[in-house]
Amino acid sequence: NDDSVGARVEAVLEPLLTQFERFVTNGESRQRTDVLCVISACVKVLGQHRALPLVSPWWRSRGLSALLTSLSVSLPGTSLLISEKQEHTVLPDGVSYVLENYRTSELSHALDLFVQSMADLFTPRELGAQLLSLLFDSSDKHVEVLWMLRKVAGQAAHEDMSSICPSAFQYCVDFCGTAPDPDTSHAVHELMVLDVISTLVPMIGSNVAYYMDTLLFPLLQTTTSSSPALQAQAHRVLEILAQQTLTSVSQMLHDNVDYIVEGCSQQIRAVTLHPRVFNILCGAVLLVGRDILVYMDDVVEDTLDVCERLAYEDEEVVLGALQFLEIVTRTVADESKMIESTKGQAEVVDPDPIATAVKAMDDAVASRMLDDLVLTDPIPELPTSTDFESTDDVEPSDTEPDDTAPEGNPLAIKICLSVQSFLYADSSAHQLLALKTVHNSTNALQSTRDLLPLLNEVWPSLVNRLSQRDAHYVTLAACDVIERVCTLGSSWMRKRVKDDLWPHFERILQTSSLRMQRSECTLIKRVLCTMGKVVECVPLDEGMAWTVCVLVVRFFGTEVEPELVELLQQMTVLYGDKVWLILAKLGCVENVQPDTILDIGVSTSIKPPNGICQMLGL
Repeated sequence: NDDSVGARVEAVLEPLLTQFERFVTNGESRQRTDVLCVISACVKVLGQHRALPLVSPWWRSRGLSALLTSLSVSLPGTSLLISEKQEHTVLPDGVSYVLENYRTSELSHALDLFVQSMADLFTPRELGAQLLSLLFDSSDKHVEVLWMLRKVAGQAAHEDMSSICPSAFQYCVDFCGTAPDPDTSHAVHELMVLDVISTLVPMIGSNVAYYMDTLLFPLLQTTTSSSPALQAQAHRVLEILAQQTLTSVSQMLHDNVDYIVEGCSQQIRAVTLHPRVFNILCGAVLLVGRDILVYMDDVVEDTLDVCERLAYEDEEVVLGALQFLEIVTRTVADESKMIESTKGQAEVVDPDPIATAVKAMDDAVASRMLDDLVLTDPIPELPTSTDFESTDDVEPSDTEPDDTAPEGNPLAIKICLSVQSFLYADSSAHQLLALKTVHNSTNALQSTRDLLPLLNEVWPSLVNRLSQRDAHYVTLAACDVIERVCTLGSSWMRKRVKDDLWPHFERILQTSSLRMQRSECTLIKRVLCTMGKVVECVPLDEGMAWTVCVLVVRFFGTEVEPELVELLQQMTVLYGDKVWLILAKLGCVENVQPDTILDIGVSTSIKPPNGICQMLGL
């Protein structure tokens, strides 16, 4: 209220406004922070009546554009936005990470103060209208305008934004409906649009229902983006939309599942198919979960037709289709696991119901009852070792599966049988997705009558991956699936392991150098681990067991020795005599001279670690 103080403040403010553009676009963070804070303080001291005549002409002519230019200095590049998935183990917090992480906390606070002072000076409605006019022109500062609009809307009351909120929201909705792929130079723009949507949705209220048909598909697509920041922001918008309907995201999508699935099916059947339609379906399945599976039959059938029709024509579309099918089978496997777990809990029977009932009674009564309790039934005799005859010479036959087992999920069977052809594809990405799909499908059919017939169908295609000179990560993935198949197939896989699988592993182990490159070392480790699981689950005949032992001991003293020891521990359980004989020939058994043992085809230059017999329990 002191005119002399006001005059002195005006004298400070005027040159700052004149030189604002030079100060605020300077690369020095401290200088930018100071000028924003001082102008905010001057406006606050002067009040709206005295500050508005000074600030209004400057703000409309140069101030706003200079501030938008200064924001460009802090906004990150798209490459940083997309690559953060590899650089950060913790998911960044959307826009606040992307923008604020590139500013000091002081500069961030100064920007908030400055925007708040301008909103108080012009009112949020007037300032929002200024920003909105820039948003609809040909300005190249749309990202910066959106950032300021989000700040103004976040600090304003709902009624203050009522006149501009529908237009701003319509801009964001239109952008979502026509946005290019998120992994382009428009990623930061899309990120800011999503952030503005999340701020404006509570102001739109129940009217947001009129925009759902335009918003759902872009949001579902973005939930599968390669950028964690975009993923997080899309999830946040979906959560805010669900809050407006007083429900969860999964329930909101479930209520609209007919619209989502039918819309995607129509696009899949279209002649000009865009790969992003499968991103939409992936997002829907991941968010809704197993409840969406009942709606998947037709869209899966359409997707399989696309895979067959475009297998050699459009790699990008087929890749999206395979990603969708992999997610569907993964969801089916999760559902089967849940059902199996529930069934297991329901079938739990008290092992000693009498003792449980007695324990629940009074201690004194229980004591008397236990004293009088007489077992009238004889204790059954335990089986002796003669009851278990050796089955080494008996080959399990490929009989029909147990008819008493439940039927498998037809969706998983259909997808697995169709996708297995992509195990022969030239693209390693297609091969990996096909391997994941087979793995999911076998898990989904566990404990069903359809498991063994499915394994019989996919086994040749699966083993064929080991015969190819693939990128080592494809072979590693194939080993993972083979390990799971052998675990589920057990003795039914015996002949297949001997005739089909072991020749490939034998070739890999024989041709590998003891001085291995990193990729070769990883492959040998994986083969040894897989063989350990095979030995544990699938009975081997005597000849194959001996060949395995002789071949793998050559890797003693190499980087894969820990995995080798684990394999030999598994071999020792059933084939300890063979492991003992080889170690004795290598001089590892006390009181046994290697020269007393005939040549068994093992090089005596191999040096096992000290105490190997103790490690193996021999």
